[in-house]
Amino acid sequence: MELKYLILQFAFLSAGVLACNKKYGTHEGSTFVCECSADSCDTVQDFDDMIPGRHFVVYTSSKWAARMVKQTFSIRSAPQYPGTGVTFTLNKRTKYQEILGFGGSFSDSAGINIVSLSESTRENLMKSYFSAEGLEYNMARVPMASTDFSTREYSYDDIDGDLALDNFALTDEDINYKIPLIHEAIALSSQDIKLFASPWSAPGWMKTNGRMKGGGRLHGEPGGQYYKTWANYFARFLEEYQKQGVSFWSLTLQNEPSAGLVPNYDFQCMYLGPNISREFIKLDLGPTLAEKGFGHLQYMIVDDQRWTLPRWPRLILNDPEVTPYINGIALHWYYDRVTSTRRLRETHDEFPDYFMLNSEACAGVFFFEGDDVILGSWERGEQYSTDIFEDLNNWVGAWVDWNLALDLQGGPNWVGNYVDSPIIVDAEKDVFYKQPMFYHLGHFRFVTLINVFKFVVPGSVRVEMSSGRPTRLQYIAFQRPDGKMVAIFLNKTERTIPIQIFDVSVGFLSMEVSARGIQTYIW
Repeated sequence: MELKYLILQFAFLSAGVLACNKKYGTHEGSTFVCECSADSCDTVQDFDDMIPGRHFVVYTSSKWAARMVKQTFSIRSAPQYPGTGVTFTLNKRTKYQEILGFGGSFSDSAGINIVSLSESTRENLMKSYFSAEGLEYNMARVPMASTDFSTREYSYDDIDGDLALDNFALTDEDINYKIPLIHEAIALSSQDIKLFASPWSAPGWMKTNGRMKGGGRLHGEPGGQYYKTWANYFARFLEEYQKQGVSFWSLTLQNEPSAGLVPNYDFQCMYLGPNISREFIKLDLGPTLAEKGFGHLQYMIVDDQRWTLPRWPRLILNDPEVTPYINGIALHWYYDRVTSTRRLRETHDEFPDYFMLNSEACAGVFFFEGDDVILGSWERGEQYSTDIFEDLNNWVGAWVDWNLALDLQGGPNWVGNYVDSPIIVDAEKDVFYKQPMFYHLGHFRFVTLINVFKFVVPGSVRVEMSSGRPTRLQYIAFQRPDGKMVAIFLNKTERTIPIQIFDVSVGFLSMEVSARGIQTYIW
């Protein structure tokens, strides 16, 4: 299998498709990254939307050999691996949730790293995420003021007692990083980018602990002067960004609101529990944004860990005066490994009219994960795709990553909370590295070079696909708006697994899922 992929990659060079410039990591067990510079950055061979009759296209990435390698095979009238392979049966009549999209976040740290590159290298990085040559993200999260992934602790109004927000102003981080990069992303994309905003904390003088960092809540109660000012703070943020030509699709009320219960929390946070959230929306935020011309904007609630489900949505959505303002439920991935997906299913069953969206994820957070940044970590790519499989197979309709890019240390981060990222920047060499995480994301989102056809496009619907017997593969299937089918498989074992997909309308798609590999099938 390794030789096959090397031959295929050589063939790509002759076809004019730029191959991965491999750079191997130094950590034990790590594989390679793809290095991009001003002059070169790997691309993916397009798939023609006119796939020849009775054929299917497969894209493969594997730990040691492949990154988005394309192959075309014939659809068979009978299984190729009878009695040995795993048969997956497609049922297009059983449909689940619509897929809204995929994206990342314009943190200050991402902006600092991207802008540190030369113009040509920076363009290649932005194309990798937002253009038809890359993932073509259609969603992005925008922090309101500072986060831990900033170089300092700041808000948009740090003047003590300024309840009228007379001193509210965007900062250098907005003007020099976030806003220019958002405009670049919009210019590169062939579709609208759904932007949503999230605050990490109110200004320190508005909080009970007197500082953005550390646990605390707003002074007073919903309906009081501090909550009115906080609602106006949201409105001013939206107005100032609108003046800069940036409009938002949605917002979350508070990043990880449960963190505000921890007195000595390491960075910016604020408690905004479900009961407070409900009353804040009803009494302050909803009416204020409607009055200021942002009544079209709907909000995502929770923006915290999966363990908050379904209790937090239940406490917020039990008030009919609140529900008109809300369109979805945002979630973070950090404790997904120890929190059952049953909570996702229960939440959907109870609130089927509200989409669920993963709004933040990053690897290297916990001490047991090893170094903050591990160049070439295939395991962290598997962590990403495993979580996406779990979420999308349990009613989540979108998946948004955290920092678009970080440096070799996993920052900057003003409190030293360094982590990993799908793209790592080496500003001194004017290069960036696409991690395995980037390509795992690509199997759900990659856009081809010529026909601008994504694998799982917005508007795709998850459909039922069942296994004929127990399997260690993770899998999922979608029907796209153009009628094409997409199936994705993840193999975390050390052996190749033969499979066949049975689609009653066309026949059997027979293939081997590579050891430690991820594959996308299109037909």
